Amino acid sequence: MQVTMSTEGIDLARMDSTHPDTQSLLIDVSAIVGHKWHPVIVHQLLTEGTLGFSGLKSRIDGISSKMLSESLTALEELDVVERAVVEEKPVRVQYSLTNCGEALESVLEPMIEWGRINLESPPEASARGVGTAAPGAQQ
Repeated sequence: MQVTMSTEGIDLARMDSTHPDTQSLLIDVSAIVGHKWHPVIVHQLLTEGTLGFSGLKSRIDGISSKMLSESLTALEELDVVERAVVEEKPVRVQYSLTNCGEALESVLEPMIEWGRINLESPPEASARGVGTAAPGAQQ
């Protein structure tokens, strides 16, 4: 059985990896999802909704307060996260996703699925250091 892929309806310039728009878009998207903590923060806000700083920190294993603060600031600047000051006593800050941030759900789901398929491994392979990192990554 021969399988053919259709490119009908797809701008062929988008498929060309040398096309400047494609390269630029990949670089811009990588600035968001390529950072170690950005996808984790976005995922938490997608699954939990609006959270305060301490609520986020308690749900993210291994992140320091400094790194969380820096990451939230960067995500705000990228219009992925919105920061709102709640003027109640005590004053607190709440973080939520913008429409742009919510749209990342369709990017994160395939990343998570790819990781489950390609990065998780049986316990015996992990003990030997097999399948614990992306192909070509240094361990």
